[in-house]
Amino acid sequence: MSRKGEYNAIIEMDADSSPSFTATIENDDGLQFQNFATNAGTSGKMTAGSGSANFSSSPNFFNPHQNIQDQALGSRPIWTVEYYSKFFDVDTEQVLERCFKSLYPRDNFLEVLQDNPDLYGPFWISTTVVFSLFVTSSLAGSLAAFLAGKTVTYDFTMLSFAVVLVYTYGLGLPILFWVALKYYGCQPSLLECVDLYGYSMTIWIPISVLCVIPIDILRWVLVAAGFAVSAIFLTKNLYAIISRTDAKTARILLIAIWAAHGIFALILKLYFFNYDFRDAATGNDST
Repeated sequence: MSRKGEYNAIIEMDADSSPSFTATIENDDGLQFQNFATNAGTSGKMTAGSGSANFSSSPNFFNPHQNIQDQALGSRPIWTVEYYSKFFDVDTEQVLERCFKSLYPRDNFLEVLQDNPDLYGPFWISTTVVFSLFVTSSLAGSLAAFLAGKTVTYDFTMLSFAVVLVYTYGLGLPILFWVALKYYGCQPSLLECVDLYGYSMTIWIPISVLCVIPIDILRWVLVAAGFAVSAIFLTKNLYAIISRTDAKTARILLIAIWAAHGIFALILKLYFFNYDFRDAATGNDST
């Protein structure tokens, strides 16, 4: 038992760690205070790389699998199938959500992509549009030939033309657009440009089915509606990239986008949806 004003010090030693110091201080009022000191070598310090390693190894918030993909596929040559497999890492729910967002272009589609653009959707949407155009136009032509009492003949050159038209517009045009934007210093993402054009063609799948209706003026209205929906979708999402240039260049690029889109819609109407059942019913050639 120590007298008042005296100090008792206790030093504890651990076999596997540096000594810890415990001091019991008793003042004149009988109060006792203890001081626990941490390891002098590590007190107030962080181990090297402890913070940076945690942050650098943490997964991407928007795509938790991206780092794993980069580590697994980063060394793959660009000409191998394995290199492109990461661009098809989407599920059906994601693709359907992106298709719906393209039909109802209210939200920013680049935010919908969540830094995870894919090639699965643009490829299969373009392929579906190709076969939808061929099947519906062939069906309408068959009905017109049946009403006219003629032999049904299928024009497979329409399938070849649909392949060239759709893939040139859905895959070739965004590449040209990306090159132009790179030239003007906009720093766009090639996959995002391909996704915007690829998903913008979703509207043409139901339009091609509805254009079997034997009313030409209604088909014009449907094609105009498809043009408007997809044009709004492209303009709203591409303008954020185009606006990085000066105002004059941005207007020129925007007009070029509208012109190319209008030509695409016009070709669809005049080549695939240009038939008249009334002429077939009277025995005349369909137009």
